[in-house]
Parts: sequence; structure tokens; C-alpha cells
Amino acid sequence: MSQPAPPVDPADAPQDREVLPPVEQPSAGFIIQLFVIPGLIVLMIVLLWLGFSWLAHRGTHPGEIVRQMRQNKANSWQLAYNFSEELRQNDTYRTDRELAEEVSSFLNDLLDQPLPPNRQSGFGGTSPRSQEIVRRGFLCKALGEFLVPEAVLPVLMRAASRHADDDELRVRLAAIEAIALLVENTHSAGTNVSPELLALLLANSENEDRKIASRAVVALAATGQNEATRRLEEILTESPHVDVVYNAATGLARLGNVACLETLDEMLTPSNDRALAEETNPKERELKRLRILLNGLRATRVLRANNPEADLQSLATTIKSLQDAEKNPQVKVEADLTLQALSPPVLD
Repeated sequence: MSQPAPPVDPADAPQDREVLPPVEQPSAGFIIQLFVIPGLIVLMIVLLWLGFSWLAHRGTHPGEIVRQMRQNKANSWQLAYNFSEELRQNDTYRTDRELAEEVSSFLNDLLDQPLPPNRQSGFGGTSPRSQEIVRRGFLCKALGEFLVPEAVLPVLMRAASRHADDDELRVRLAAIEAIALLVENTHSAGTNVSPELLALLLANSENEDRKIASRAVVALAATGQNEATRRLEEILTESPHVDVVYNAATGLARLGNVACLETLDEMLTPSNDRALAEETNPKERELKRLRILLNGLRATRVLRANNPEADLQSLATTIKSLQDAEKNPQVKVEADLTLQALSPPVLD
């Protein structure tokens, strides 16, 4: 049997072999040079950028933002977004009639101009046409935030009246949404809206494009007009688009109208074949299912609040079944809140 080879004495090893340096733990100075100092440099750059950005926007009045947008700068769509957010957070600007008229005039001028031609995306992956669509959409959104409807409604109604292609459709949808927001924020219950506005919303609610119709019924409900209510009731049985029907039911719930009971009951059914028939993507199907359930639960609470005398026992029974069968925690919480709202008050 062969014997194992004896261990090699380091002194006997060849002297010309490259000797590696010993492994040492990195020093604090090395770590600072490698990580801390570059991090501080990056932090300084970020702070300088934020400082310049703050100085650039400090004290900028929304009117100045509008004037910058009129110069057709490359970031006009971003300016339009910033403007809409500034309005949303500042009631003083929202009641500024002169500012509202300036923005309305600007959007009106833009609507007189055709959209830029379709071209390949430029810097940042967006084309001038896409940027212009976004700018007009955010301007519509901004106008919907104002609390002076007489200054902004004419141009919003113009934008909500027509579209030539899918790109202009996006602007039209933004305008209808803005009208709904405007009416919601400024219209007093029991007062009339202009016949022109009501006619526009009624016509849009009959549009074959479900995206237009579904937004129009939201605005119709906000008006609270008798003619609008009758149209919402018709939609429950006549519209082929389930999204439009559900928006109409939600609108009727806001008006305290029990004509929506049967549709709300359908919305609260976990396996809603009618609503989900067109969804083939499992993820999108589940998201839509949850969205309908949550909207149905919230609409039920709104109906109870606006019509305390209504008999909603059938909805309570459906919600109890939903609560027992549903696994989504958000739906279960909303179902519990809704059942509490439907429970009769406890007498002392």
C-alpha cells in the first residue's frame, strides 16, 4: 500500500512563486473613500438641484405658468399638470375669475389648432402630438377645478362635443370628466343647470362609445335634474354596456333613487358573469371584479345616507353572502362597514 506524501515545508517551496498579500479587514478610511464620500457628492448634487428648482418655482403665480405654456415650451404638458395640481390645493386660485378666463381662452385657442402630425417619438419617448394631447387633457382637468363655472363651461362644452380620432377622444373624455367635477363642486341641489349643458350630457350619454357614455352619466347624476334622472333610469335597462349601466346605478344611488336596487344587487354578486364576460386576462378580470364590488358597496352606503327610509334588506342579504364567501380583505372591510350602515339604529 502506498504511503501518503509528507507535507511540504514552506521553506522548501520554490522561491520564485508569486506571493499574495495577506487578506486584511478594510479600514475605516477605505470605507469612507469607497462609499461615504461618493454618497455625499451625490447628496450635494441632489440638494443643489432641489435648491435651484425651488428658486425657479418660488412665488410663481399660476398666471405665470399659463403664460409659459403659451410659449409652447417643450415641457408645456408638465406645466399644465403642475397648474392643475396647484389649483386643486389652493381655493384662492380656484375662485379667481380672471385666471379662469385666461386658461379658458388658452384652451380655446388650442382647440382651434389641429394636433401635430403623427411622428416618431422624440426625446423621452413622447412625440409632440402625444405631449399636446396630454397638455390639453390637463388643461381640461384644471378648468374642472375652478369654482367659477360661467368662465370655464363654454370651452369645456366645446371640448366635450366632438372628436375626430382616438387622440382627440382622449381630450373629449378629459373635458367630460372636468364638467362632472365642476358640476359636483359648484351646483346647488334644487337649482337648474343650463339647457345647453343638460342637452350636451344627455347626448353624450347616448353615444355608442362606452367611454363617452360612462363619463356622461356621472355628470348627469351630478346635475340632479329630473330629465337627467329619467335618463339614468332608462340606461339601467337599455344600455348594452355594463360599465355605463353601473355608473348610472351609482349615480342614482347618489340621488337616493331606489330604481338602482336591482343593479346594485348585481354589482354585489362575487361571480358577475355579465360584467366580466369581456375580460380574458385573469389579472385584469380580478381587478375589475374587485372594483365593481367596492363601488357597489360604497354606492349602497350612499343610497342609505341619501334615502334613510328606503328598504334595503335585499341588499343587506346579498352583502352578508358576499362577506361570507369573499376572501379579499378590503372587500370584507367594506362589506362590514356597509352592513353597519344598513343596520337599524340602536334605541337607548
